[in-house]
Amino acid sequence: MPLDELEEKATPDEGTLAAGEFESLAGQKVQLDIDDAPFLLDPDDMPEVPATTESKPPAPVEEKPRRNTKKLMAAVFFILLLAGAAIWFFVFRQAPDIVAPPEPPVIVVPTPKAPTIPKEFSTKLAPFWIPLVDDEGKSRFLVATFVLSTPEDQVNQEIQDKLVTLRDAIFYYLRNKDYHFLLDAANAETIRADLLGTINNYIVRGELHSLYFDSYLLQ
Repeated sequence: MPLDELEEKATPDEGTLAAGEFESLAGQKVQLDIDDAPFLLDPDDMPEVPATTESKPPAPVEEKPRRNTKKLMAAVFFILLLAGAAIWFFVFRQAPDIVAPPEPPVIVVPTPKAPTIPKEFSTKLAPFWIPLVDDEGKSRFLVATFVLSTPEDQVNQEIQDKLVTLRDAIFYYLRNKDYHFLLDAANAETIRADLLGTINNYIVRGELHSLYFDSYLLQ
């Protein structure tokens, strides 16, 4: 539809409107124009516009420093690491085998053999009581003890077998000697040799070479 026709239809016919209606429409027109153009109003008649508070921008949220958290995590990790190492060292670690040092070589130095000492068979005869008469005619006794010694087992065995016979032969020799001869110390070796000869007269499986004076006292 053409714009002119629209305007004609939109514009009311003044002849058809009553006087009151026309005035009412005129007032509404003016009121609408004023609403659309507020700058036409008197400054005193302008409505107060509430003051708008300027909205402040939100404060930036400060990020909390994470340095302390990192240090704490590092400390906890280090403690756990130390604890694990300690458990492994004291519980699971096997002690190394202890290798004994090699023993020093033993040097055996042969010791020279000690000379073998021939075994001696000794026989101590019971005391001989030889009756004597001194120069004053008093009866005295010569108490003599002898030890027969030989390294030969068979000679020793023969002495043991003929002990009574040998004692009689020794007693007979001493009983037939002079008082002064028996008491003279210079005759000790002669008496020893004579007694050995007397004993060897009865030994047939060897020979006796040692006879000792164990005791020789006058009572």
